[in-house]
Formats: sequence, structure tokens, C-alpha cells
Amino acid sequence: MLNGNQADGLRQKDSEQKDSAEAMGDTISKARHTGPAMDGGLPFIPYLAMILGLHLWHSPWLSFLLYHGAIVVILVMESPGRYARSLIRGWDKRIGWGAVAFGLAGGVLLKVLAPLAGIDGAGLRPVLGSLGLRGMGWPLFVVYHTLANPWFEEVFWRGRLGHDSRRPVLNDFLFAGYHMLVLMLFLDWPWLVPAFGILAVAGWLWRQLRRECGGLLTPVISHLAADGSIMIAVYWLAR
Repeated sequence: MLNGNQADGLRQKDSEQKDSAEAMGDTISKARHTGPAMDGGLPFIPYLAMILGLHLWHSPWLSFLLYHGAIVVILVMESPGRYARSLIRGWDKRIGWGAVAFGLAGGVLLKVLAPLAGIDGAGLRPVLGSLGLRGMGWPLFVVYHTLANPWFEEVFWRGRLGHDSRRPVLNDFLFAGYHMLVLMLFLDWPWLVPAFGILAVAGWLWRQLRRECGGLLTPVISHLAADGSIMIAVYWLAR
């Protein structure tokens, strides 16, 4: 049997341990949202994946294997259940369809600006062919990029690397930046500047959707619309 003083001491010790655990949790949560230095360089994973897979080995499939594979490993090691639940939560029909329209506008904008940017089949086909995107491999890549990539990107950039600020944060620009390693294969450098700006805005908007909707489903669907419309536009232009 414990006397009163011993019981009070145990209760105080338990309370201190709980407070310590909560403080540690808060510290970890804050560290996750302070930028790439505190994220252990995680925002630079896609940069490395694109450099190795796309520029060194000339394989978009390898780029995705490295990029998406790293995301899976990171999330499984941390908290797979929490991130998985977030992916199927947060559809808000009040703003969801507007977000879908925003995504679809990406492909429309590409189709409209393609002649001005000098993007046509004669220029696209050799580049795609040099990357192994020919025959059945090309439409398969279009499907994978459209249906799979948005889930990985949203759970990584807006989930694991998410930030609740209403203002632009560094990761919005890092999200846009790694895409330049892809677009530089297809666009002259002056066109990379507006492309970077549009992608940074998209990253910021999808982050706001995650914050407002309480989950990743709305930004994922908007991202699906964006990737789908853009890939269909590229497929059409490359015919």
C-alpha cells in the first residue's frame, strides 16, 4: 500500500512525464514546419531524384522510382496511418470544384501558350524519345503521372512538409524549383520564370486548401486535374 505522500509523488511524476512528452511532441511538430534545414533536407529529395534519374540516366521512370520510393520509406518510418488517413479526408465541395477548375486551367494555358513558347510535336518528340517515352511507354507514363504522382506529391509537400502559414513559405518555392529540372528540357529559359511563378502559386494554393479543408483530398483532386490536363496537352502536342 502507498501512503499519501508516495501516491502524490507518483501522480506528480506521471504528470511531469506527460508534460515532457507533450512538449517533445510540440517541438517535433514545430521542427516539421520550420523549413528544409529542420526537415533534414527532405525538400531536396526530388531535386536529387530528377538529377539522377532524368539528367544522368535519362529515365523519367527512374526519377519517379527514386522520388516516390523515398516518400514511401519516409512516411512508413514516421507515421503511415496518419498520412494515409489525411489523404482520404478534406473534400470540401464549396471550394473543391473551384480548385479542380484551377487545376484544369494548367493544361488549357499550356495549349494556348505552346505556339508562343515554341512547343510543338517536332520539338517534343525527340526529347521524349531520348527519355525512353515512346511506343506504349509514353501513354503509360501519362497515366501514371496523372493518377499516381499527385497523391505522392501532396502527402509529401502539403502533408509531411506542410505549413499552416497563410503567407508563402520557402517550401512553396522549393516545390516549384524542382520542376524546373524537368521543364528546362522543354522550355527556353525565359519561359522558366513564369512557369516557376505559376508552380509556386499552385504550391501555396494547395497548402491553403489542406489547411482550410482539414485534409489532403481537395488538394489531391485539384493536383490530379492539373497533372491530367497538362499531360493530355503534352500528349496532344507531341502527336
